[in-house]
Amino acid sequence: MAGLVRRWRAPLLGGVAIWLLSFPLLTAHPTPVTLAAAHESRPVDVEAGDHQLVRQLGQEQKLALAAAEAQAATAAGGSAAAAAAVAPAPIGNPAPQRAPARRPAPAAPVVRANTIVIPRLGLSLPVGWYGDCLGRAPVARWGAWRWSCAGANNTYIMAHNPGTFTPILGLHAGDIVQYGDPSGRVHTYRVSYTTIVSNTQLWPLGATPSSALTLQTCWTWDGSRDFIVRALEV
Repeated sequence: MAGLVRRWRAPLLGGVAIWLLSFPLLTAHPTPVTLAAAHESRPVDVEAGDHQLVRQLGQEQKLALAAAEAQAATAAGGSAAAAAAVAPAPIGNPAPQRAPARRPAPAAPVVRANTIVIPRLGLSLPVGWYGDCLGRAPVARWGAWRWSCAGANNTYIMAHNPGTFTPILGLHAGDIVQYGDPSGRVHTYRVSYTTIVSNTQLWPLGATPSSALTLQTCWTWDGSRDFIVRALEV
């Protein structure tokens, strides 16, 4: 019996040793990779990608900020140059300044012989002679005409409206009218009044107690009424 034990002791001990060494391998089971584990590994990758995106956005913001600062510096330099260009000269050494050019005032109309001038209206007209004392001859359409048959002290000048005398409808009391007689002497008159009369009234043609000027033009289209300006010499 003892010999039998000695014969199988070595193989038996070897088998036990092998079994003991292989026991951890037999009892250990690798943890299976589940879908949850796969999902759990994704946030790591996503977080890493987010960090990379954040770093990229940060770099882009820095570049944009640098570009904005450079543009602001350029604009500030241009504004400073413009301000320097328009800045006034130092008080200690003032630069000469030119006075603004003034437009020359329009020359007053020259009053010549046989001419009527109304400065406020800018009117200057040659004056011809109308010699028909009966008033039957037609008055020329364009031009002003002095009636030679008017009463004493009454310089009577007439013209058409519409026509060369249309502007006199704007005359008022106090306006100045100048007339150069045939000798070239200039007479200055101040408007006393204006009125409208029938063409059958003759008093505007009559004599006046002092030197006066009478202007006549049509008030109606058919000439049945006249616009009269009476001015006294000053």
